Amino acid sequence: MAKCTICKSDQAPARTGPVKMTPLNRGDPDLRLAIDEAHLRILDMSVHMLGYVNAYRALSELPDYLGRRRTRYAMVLVMLDELASLMEIMKECERGVTEHSSEIFIEGYFSPLRKQEGMQRVLDEISKSEVLFLKFKQNFGREPSDIDFTFFKDQFRRSEESMFPMVEKVLRYDWSCDGGDQPSEEEIEMLFTAIELQVRGAAEFSHQWAIANEYGIDFKLETRYCKDGVDKRKEKGYWVTTPL
Repeated sequence: MAKCTICKSDQAPARTGPVKMTPLNRGDPDLRLAIDEAHLRILDMSVHMLGYVNAYRALSELPDYLGRRRTRYAMVLVMLDELASLMEIMKECERGVTEHSSEIFIEGYFSPLRKQEGMQRVLDEISKSEVLFLKFKQNFGREPSDIDFTFFKDQFRRSEESMFPMVEKVLRYDWSCDGGDQPSEEEIEMLFTAIELQVRGAAEFSHQWAIANEYGIDFKLETRYCKDGVDKRKEKGYWVTTPL
């Protein structure tokens, strides 16, 4: 039996053939996937999220304009919601490989409560990231003022089950004239940087895993660079997929 060249497990034999993923019934709150399909889901989800990274960067390229903070904040909230789902699958894949399981199972994966708890866990984990601290300092030339994401944690504690009412509140006109519920530009940028680091790592790992196990991957991930924008970011890459 061939070993997986990424995890070195005998339980993950090399395969050939096109990538196929089973359509899922979102009516079932639980998630059960074969371990190989779960890895492919990670690749599919992370490539999808790199599109959000591109969109956020495009919104950040121009100087301050009406709606800039609002649209970037809404984009980061959507990314955080999807990152919570992505990291759940990644953790179960790690467990499955370690325990030589043939499948993963996540109880209540699609439930609003599980999603909310997942976002809280993501914020807790990335707030401890030394890589994030160094990345922010590299990009902006100074240390972040608040790496604990206190604002976002407080917002999620006050939200009701789903994150999307928060997105709607950010984007729609505020008839209550309560404009104090938006984070600073630095807080938004720091959360985006943390999300991008996680998504990029997931995309690169799962892409390498799929190629090593001969799953018929016919593309590679790379960045196309543009001029530095007003946000002083030192990495201005837009992610694209190109043929192998």
